[in-house]
Amino acid sequence: MKKIFLVALMAVFTSSAFAQLITSRTITVNKGGSKVWIDLGAGAFTGDVENSGLGVDLGLRYTHMFSESIGWDILKLSAQTDTKNFTEALDVQLKTGVRYVSPVVFGDQSIYANAALGYGLFTDNTDAHGLAWEVGAGVNITPRFSVGVVYNSQHYSIEDYHKNDHGYNVGLISLRLGIGL
Repeated sequence: MKKIFLVALMAVFTSSAFAQLITSRTITVNKGGSKVWIDLGAGAFTGDVENSGLGVDLGLRYTHMFSESIGWDILKLSAQTDTKNFTEALDVQLKTGVRYVSPVVFGDQSIYANAALGYGLFTDNTDAHGLAWEVGAGVNITPRFSVGVVYNSQHYSIEDYHKNDHGYNVGLISLRLGIGL
């Protein structure tokens, strides 16, 4: 009888230790709450772009996670430019979007995907503006650091002095680093 009691007692202690190990492995990087992030990217322009250098992307976003997996990028303010026309060709965008974060894949790392939609303004003297959107995916390395690939697209509409409406598309595919504050 003492042996059965000892085996049952060992099973209880072992199962509770195993349960603590399991629950510690399911903690995700973005477990609820809100956080401000800085996004830094570098990549190449696509679309109706001529004679551009390396594309640079700088952004600030406020993200609220409703659960461990689903979040809302409430406000995303970003600016894109290229290294050849750094001060002349600045594209400022204001977007909002959704974010998905997977359960933990390895250690504290998880995978994310995001999509956003908004409006952009090209700040040179052409008065170009229009619809902006982006999609991206990457890995949350730590709770305050992520790395991913993002495609950002902007459709511009320009009215010239002859009242002709011209449109063109500019895209930026970039490697983006996210830093949580």
